[in-house]
Amino acid sequence: MNKKIFFLFFIFFFINPNLQSAQLTEESSLFLNSLKGDVKEAYDYAVKNPEILSNFSCYCGCEKIKHTSNKSCFIKKIDQDIISLTNHSVSCPICIDVALTVKYLTQDGFSLKEIRSILDDAYDGYPSTQTKLELNGGSKKSCCNE
Repeated sequence: MNKKIFFLFFIFFFINPNLQSAQLTEESSLFLNSLKGDVKEAYDYAVKNPEILSNFSCYCGCEKIKHTSNKSCFIKKIDQDIISLTNHSVSCPICIDVALTVKYLTQDGFSLKEIRSILDDAYDGYPSTQTKLELNGGSKKSCCNE
């Protein structure tokens, strides 16, 4: 019986990716819980995978407010594994589309480099944050918490 309890404890606390991610500020947690649909899904993905979204440009013109990547559209800052969210993406379909495209295409096995090319082509002519791809094309198996 003790082995079963230890095994369940191990699975729950050490393998559950949601428990390994950073914590939200209280305000950000309340904000996230108030969201619905695609907006909530995109914010959830950003919270669990900020290092992935930091590799993708945003094309909504947000470089004017000093955003550096699609991650900036969701996450204001991460300080000692505490995440503060921004409400920027709530009313921006481009930010949501970029995040969910990254999520779904990584789940389908596309590399980050392939996804970046798809997004750059789809948003050709839109203002871009000119974000560098740093993770060198890893697939879902090597990169994502979804």
